[in-house]
Amino acid sequence: MRQRVAGVLAGVALLAGGAVALAVPSEDDEPVDPRSAGARSASAVALEVVPGRVTGVARDRDNGKWEVTIRQDGRDFEVELHPVDLALLRIDYD
Repeated sequence: MRQRVAGVLAGVALLAGGAVALAVPSEDDEPVDPRSAGARSASAVALEVVPGRVTGVARDRDNGKWEVTIRQDGRDFEVELHPVDLALLRIDYD
């Protein structure tokens, strides 16, 4: 009986762990040196869309898009830009 209960509890723990892994997306952004030429270009374009202070620049590992984080009036905005022509793809904010 104890072994059966232990097996059921182990199964529940495994399922719970899998549910947490599905609920929390993996981070696929790779930070970029903000002084690099590409990061400076992406930051300049992003600042045209959302004026403020750049707090981070990253590239998406999956598709290469630029993700520039800008702080404006206490809010963080993430400006996503096309990996080649820096066209605006999306703006997220907190």
